[in-house]
Amino acid sequence: MVKDSKTSAVQQESYEECCHRCGGFMVPEPVFELGSVNWRCIGCGERIDPVILAHRKKNVERDEAEKLFKSQRGLRLN
Repeated sequence: MVKDSKTSAVQQESYEECCHRCGGFMVPEPVFELGSVNWRCIGCGERIDPVILAHRKKNVERDEAEKLFKSQRGLRLN
């Protein structure tokens, strides 16, 4: 029997039910070794985990900062 530990970041982050790649239905997939829940698309097999979400968030923040910097100075960030 496996105990449920604290709610993972993926569960707390109410992830969308549609796959960003194909529009298919995303289902939660428990990872018992790590004690977390990943998301898997039943259509294309796309998997989303906390690391992927963190990288996507980081990329979005960088894009927003670059747009702001570009609009103010007409330059790009390194």
